[in-house]
Amino acid sequence: MISLRLEDVRRWTGGEVTNLDVGGVVNKLSIDSREAAPGVLFIALPGSNTDGHAFVQDVWRAGGVAMVRRDFPDTDGPTVRVDSPLEAMGQLLRGYLASRQVTVVGVTGSVGKTSVKELTAAVLRQKFSTSFSLGNYNTAIGLPLSFFAGPANTTHFVAEMGMSAPGEIRRLTEIAPPDVAVISTIGPSHLEKLGSMEAIQAAKGEILEGLKPEGLAVLNHDNHWVRELGERTPRRVQWFGTSSGLAGRVLSSEVQADHTLMVLEILGQKATIRLPWLGAHQAHNVAAALLIGRHLGLALDEAVAGVEAVDANRSRIRVVSTGCWTLLADVYNASPLSTQAALDVLKSRPGRHVAVIGDMLELGSEEIRGHRQVGVYALGRADVLLGVGARARHVVEAAQSTGVQAEWVATRDEALDWLLQRLQDGDVVLLKASRGMQFEWLAHKLEERGRRS
Repeated sequence: MISLRLEDVRRWTGGEVTNLDVGGVVNKLSIDSREAAPGVLFIALPGSNTDGHAFVQDVWRAGGVAMVRRDFPDTDGPTVRVDSPLEAMGQLLRGYLASRQVTVVGVTGSVGKTSVKELTAAVLRQKFSTSFSLGNYNTAIGLPLSFFAGPANTTHFVAEMGMSAPGEIRRLTEIAPPDVAVISTIGPSHLEKLGSMEAIQAAKGEILEGLKPEGLAVLNHDNHWVRELGERTPRRVQWFGTSSGLAGRVLSSEVQADHTLMVLEILGQKATIRLPWLGAHQAHNVAAALLIGRHLGLALDEAVAGVEAVDANRSRIRVVSTGCWTLLADVYNASPLSTQAALDVLKSRPGRHVAVIGDMLELGSEEIRGHRQVGVYALGRADVLLGVGARARHVVEAAQSTGVQAEWVATRDEALDWLLQRLQDGDVVLLKASRGMQFEWLAHKLEERGRRS
């Protein structure tokens, strides 16, 4: 873990200290008072239910240091008082990154940003001490927590930058200014909140506004919303996609039994890559990661070795063989683009193809069209399709119109009953929905029942 000198904490945040030796250090940031211990800096954040300031006494009793608002009245223990504990978290990250000259790769996109983050970190670890955003820690709270939990000698930080409203990515680039900025794709995710594709494009484009003047933008040429941003930015751009003449070109990509085999051309050099994840669409994400590696000083063979060494368990599609059937559990999130990619993976597996498609959320005015688009795309990829949830009715209706055998149920519980009555030995079952549908429960139940059968 990364240690912070308390003098730097005071200086970077403009904080006032009481009962505290600024010559000391802390070696962990936490927003959970239950983690308090000697050497832990607890950040007292306001919460939807409980304010972190209510637990400061517990932190002191456990030997920790508390960062609180300036108007916090209690002075019994070691304290750093700041204008805003949340803002101070960002100031700590920005101060440390600048003082140690840490290279930052910022990654955003409607689909694929987590995969690009994972692949880029795997590439950079071949040569550098690298930390990256943990899980879905892609916010103003998550980035500092992720970074300071990384290796003590970190030189490179891969920061996933998420957003649900305008200005959020701009704020993230202020606390972690990128040396390299990546936009994987721009699609209708968050359309319900932002109102238009142009608004989503502008919000994602904030990462280019925050890119350091001498920095590099690595952008998806195949996505026209991204391409428009890249054509307008004054920053240096390297493109990836399928067209000839791009810095990173996808020549082929094919899903095989337990990996995806792809051929890419990176800055004029061809590379054959065996990625231990499933999905032909991953070739675009690999191209982005390889371009970043080359830009930051890795030879192509070093960067390829990093991609091929990526943890197979960190794939967004979890493959579970139960003995009766095989589950392809892609339950973290869903959009029309990512659901179509998952259907392609389903098609590549031997066996009867059963697609369980749940609601895709936050599509706004694109909700009906996006769900129907998935239903039409299921033709030739799913032998049987089950739609789950109110919105998934549109998937089922569109699939039925093309001749796909498709049925609809309202809830996860109904979906489980339906599947247990109809699944056959050797079936391959895709589970795909937005996180709000809680399909991880369905995956667990099917895995449990399949292993017992």
